[in-house]
Amino acid sequence: MAAEPTPPHAHLLLCDDDPQLRQLLASFLSDHGFKVSLAADGRELQRLFRAGATFDLVILDVMLPGASGLDLCRELRASSAVPIMMLRNL
Repeated sequence: MAAEPTPPHAHLLLCDDDPQLRQLLASFLSDHGFKVSLAADGRELQRLFRAGATFDLVILDVMLPGASGLDLCRELRASSAVPIMMLRNL
């Protein structure tokens, strides 16, 4: 089954604890027409969702301080159908 195309000016949430990678990815995505919101950890991600923010895609680091990205993915999936892309730094 083919993935649906990303809407123009899609709003992405990038959650990664590495500030350099977070900024690099945010700059790249912004330069390509995406609106990007940032979260440095799971608490920020949860705060954004609790505040009612909506996103077209969540880019979520697997290894985060506190809660793991996999745990956060499970939590999001229980309450939202937003697509989630897992990110892993090597």
